[in-house]
Formats: sequence, C-alpha cells, structure tokens
Amino acid sequence: MSSQQLGLLRQLWLKHQQEARFLLVGASVFVADAVLFYLLFEQLALPLMLARVAAFSVAVVLSWFANRCWTFSSREQVAKGRQLLMSALVSSTAAIANISAFYLISLLLGQSLLDMAFAFSVGVLAGLVFNWFGANFWTFRALNID
Repeated sequence: MSSQQLGLLRQLWLKHQQEARFLLVGASVFVADAVLFYLLFEQLALPLMLARVAAFSVAVVLSWFANRCWTFSSREQVAKGRQLLMSALVSSTAAIANISAFYLISLLLGQSLLDMAFAFSVGVLAGLVFNWFGANFWTFRALNID
C-alpha cells in the first residue's frame, strides 16, 4: 500500500472514527451476545427466553461500557447509572425495531433461506440505526457544561 493510500485511510479514520468505533463495538457485542446465548441455552440448558434475556442484558452492559470508555470517551457524560439505564432503553427500542423489521420483511417475502437472510439483515440495519441515533444524540450526547 502506498503512502498516499495510507494517508487517505488515515484521513477517513480520523473523519469517521466515532462511527467506526461504534460499529466495531456493535460487532463485538453481537458476537459476545450470540456466544453467551449459545452457552446458556445449549450448554447450561437454561430455558430459551431466560437464556436470551440474560445474554441480551449482558450485551447491553458490554455495549454501554465499551461505548462509554471508547467510542464516546471524549464527551462529557452523565452519571454512570443513569447512562446505563438510558443505554438499556435505547438497546430495547433498537431490539424492537430489529425484530419488527425482521417480522414484516419475512411476512412480505416468505421463509426461504435467502428471504430470511434478507429479513435478518434489514432487521439488524434497523436496530443499528436506532442504536446509533439513540447513543449519539441521547445516551452519549455532548453535554453543554458552562
């Protein structure tokens, strides 16, 4: 890779590092959520919904912590407990958007593997949009401290 290309990549990172960090946190938390759900449900034989709620709860805390300490660390922030509750509300709203979009698309298209993959992707994208706006403009909004 040339020094010019590296320079362009560096400029892109600097311009969009908050968004990139948010996406990296989200991808990492998604993996942690899936692995924990699998362990709780398949390995520890917890009931389906208990395993899902437990894994989701851990994912919310991980996401909040990583976004607080890394993605939005340069912003002045509200108290930790209040911010964690705000993050949980945003994540829950995003989960509703995700599942609703998935359900509606699957109703419209059908249930083939390709249809389900598309519905899943649209759901994830809907959840991502809700999470980004909720995190950026509410949970971790820049405070005006005078």
